[in-house]
Amino acid sequence: MQILCIESVLNQSYSNFEVIILDDCSTDNSRDIIESFRGHERIKHIEYNATNSGSTFKQWQKGLNLAKGEWIWIAESDDVAHPEFLGKLTSEITPDCALIFCRSEIINELGKPATYLGCKHFPNNKYFNEIVNLTKEPDPIHFLTVEMYNFNHIVNASSAIFRKKEVPNLDYISTNFKLCGDWMFWIQIMDKAKFKFIDQDLNFFRTHGSSVRSISDKRVFAFFENALITRYIYSKHTNKFLKKKYYDYLIYIYFNRYDKTVRKGTFIRFLKQIYHFGPQAIIESFRQKLKHG
Repeated sequence: MQILCIESVLNQSYSNFEVIILDDCSTDNSRDIIESFRGHERIKHIEYNATNSGSTFKQWQKGLNLAKGEWIWIAESDDVAHPEFLGKLTSEITPDCALIFCRSEIINELGKPATYLGCKHFPNNKYFNEIVNLTKEPDPIHFLTVEMYNFNHIVNASSAIFRKKEVPNLDYISTNFKLCGDWMFWIQIMDKAKFKFIDQDLNFFRTHGSSVRSISDKRVFAFFENALITRYIYSKHTNKFLKKKYYDYLIYIYFNRYDKTVRKGTFIRFLKQIYHFGPQAIIESFRQKLKHG
């Protein structure tokens, strides 16, 4: 755990919050760093796992069970928050809102400005399907169905706060997702209530060259997690336009992002995802199979 992460949490100008620190059997000097903060008035609980849980979301669930507040902030260990992060985001809380997030600036291992997926910050217009002005509180269902099926615009959990009572089933996410669980998490919250966006760099997302995300595009399991997400959105908001839009997207990604050697042995599994979109999706899948191998 980075000392700067803990300091940035404890140094928030907003004061009405409690801190819970959970360590998932870290093998570095995280325990020494954490212990140096023991006794701080805002830290209410510290817990170390004897063995690694194997899932980020098991840790999320543990934290949620321990938390007493109505709103939750998950400050991930490598990231840094602006001193006004909590103050700015909590000032936007309204009864009909369940999620508030800010712009997240990308930094490298040294804390210097960097890029991720070719961008200096997220959300980023480069990855929107339509022209979007998040500051005007877009309709959550429209944003969900048009923008969230093919890209997770909340790339960093540390950039958001969310209402505890709207948290989805984390056991399901932990079981079915290795990479895209946070993406499904945000989607399920957006499907229940409004969200708000603060167009300021109040969060700093540290990227690492060896991270799982940086190599995920070569692993076809990422596709199947995306397919589960797309299917979930479609199951909640079924219409003919989305049906074709979604299966065209999934078919294109499967055959064009992953080469034949990466896809080897996965076509039946692919069809099990696609058949939910009807016979035309199956027919088009076989057409692309003949074309791409």
